[in-house]
Amino acid sequence: MMKVKTIFSCFLLVLLAFTACQQNPQNRAVKKNRIKPKTQPAVTSKEDQIVDLIINLEEVKRKGDQVEKLSKGKRHLSTYVETEPTAQDPNYWVKVAEDNGGSLVTYYTFAVDGKTKQIQYYDVVQDTVLSLKQWRQTTPLAER
Repeated sequence: MMKVKTIFSCFLLVLLAFTACQQNPQNRAVKKNRIKPKTQPAVTSKEDQIVDLIINLEEVKRKGDQVEKLSKGKRHLSTYVETEPTAQDPNYWVKVAEDNGGSLVTYYTFAVDGKTKQIQYYDVVQDTVLSLKQWRQTTPLAER
């Protein structure tokens, strides 16, 4: 008899817990309708604007398509600001890399002037910064 009371009590507690947690869908709909959507202009940070400049470069688009095609859609490029401007360096340093599951493999590094938004390419091998024009003129398309 004691077991039956215990089981019945547990059942009632569980039932009570479920009914207490259940929300009334009609009340949610009313609350939702009372809220007026606020329209605010889209605010993008300076970093987002800088990253957008790099993402829109033809070379970056082409490399992104290539990575996705070769990986059958499993891998993609990531573009991020590695370093923000400082008193000594006015540039945002932006990397374009592929996440291969174990690490990020950098394809490009760009320096973007925070004020003028001028983009330069950083050549890792030569340890030099080139204008986009110089980079495009001196580096074959297949290597960009």
